[in-house]
Amino acid sequence: MKFKDQVSTAFSNVGRRKLRSALASLGVVVGTLTIVVMVSLASGVRLQINKQFEAIGLDRLTVTPGGRWQRSFNSTNRAPAKKLIMVEDVNRWRKLSGVAEIFPEVNLPNSVNMELKWNGSNQTVQAGGGSAMRGAFFQPPPEALAGTIDLPESGGVVLNQDAVFGAGLETNDFSRVIGQSAEVILRTSRGEMQSYPLRIVGISQERGRTVQLSVADRIAMKNWWFNSTNVLEREGYDLVTIRGADVSRASTLTTQLGREGFQVQSLEMFVTVANRIVTAITVMFTMIGGIALLVATIGIANTMVMAIYERTREIGILKAMGASRSEIRRMFMMEAGFIGMIGGVIGLLLGWLLGLGLNQVIRMYLKYREMPVHGNFFVVTLALAVGAIVFATFIGLLAGLLPAQRAARLDPLEALRHE
Repeated sequence: MKFKDQVSTAFSNVGRRKLRSALASLGVVVGTLTIVVMVSLASGVRLQINKQFEAIGLDRLTVTPGGRWQRSFNSTNRAPAKKLIMVEDVNRWRKLSGVAEIFPEVNLPNSVNMELKWNGSNQTVQAGGGSAMRGAFFQPPPEALAGTIDLPESGGVVLNQDAVFGAGLETNDFSRVIGQSAEVILRTSRGEMQSYPLRIVGISQERGRTVQLSVADRIAMKNWWFNSTNVLEREGYDLVTIRGADVSRASTLTTQLGREGFQVQSLEMFVTVANRIVTAITVMFTMIGGIALLVATIGIANTMVMAIYERTREIGILKAMGASRSEIRRMFMMEAGFIGMIGGVIGLLLGWLLGLGLNQVIRMYLKYREMPVHGNFFVVTLALAVGAIVFATFIGLLAGLLPAQRAARLDPLEALRHE
């Protein structure tokens, strides 16, 4: 028999018992559907993680004082960090090769009572950092609704939109607010008060009643709060954000600053860990789908055994006409492989369609929750599509191996006598 005759015969035999072949491939359909949906979810999550981190900037480092705060056994006070970030450290880092931008930060204590006096009202607000690289995790940096979010060295303030609304401004025409004078007032529990006159330079799209203050203004406020003139010289910066010239330079800076004793975190480290976790989940999902496909081999093997029993006389005729054992074996394995391949193709299509529907549901949910995450969470890649079909075909071939061996060993005379 020619090879093309074996292929056409095997394919036509699949359709001879349509219901039986369909039931045999049903297990493959379920297994492939499981693999496609689960692995496409893992692929989509990986893409979303990488996309969100890249939007924030993989070249960004966050440096905090080294060592750990330790609480005394007989006191509620904390000992200072082992490695403080001093002004000279920041100045030295500015000169390092690979440093594109650097943003030192000073945080006000949580106990600070802060008010914003503006537009004829007083409202309680919180102080935020003035770094242009700020932004919540998994969110891009904020944009200015009016003016700019880049603060001057001192004397300027950026208001979040909720702080504007909290002052009684009901219109969305924020441009007329820019340049107006405002006051930030600090109050202690003892009733002491200090006012800082500032000029509004911008309105941020960020929510919450927060005012963004420059580092110099926050240092001045911190000095007044602690009744000191050298808080920065004594305690240093609370946090420094560094943007490297590129990702590789950022990785080098992470290692270098870590050796100096500072705590350094980079987004590249988070990406690596996240991708490892997603890879482990992908392997687990694939194993679950693989188990379903292996169970499907039982149905295919049963179908092929019944097919051989019903076509025993036909096998005898083929051998009498000169078909060799290898040709008989190959023909039945092809038939089993076709059953697996058909199940794989159908399972792939169903998994792809299910993923499209789930993507729509997720997008609607995220839009309802006003979450700033966009894109598909179920992504069927070309590698996944090809791999699913190839694996399903392999499962069919594996299931047909033993029945094909049995068909190849049939004695032609005994097969011709079979009724």
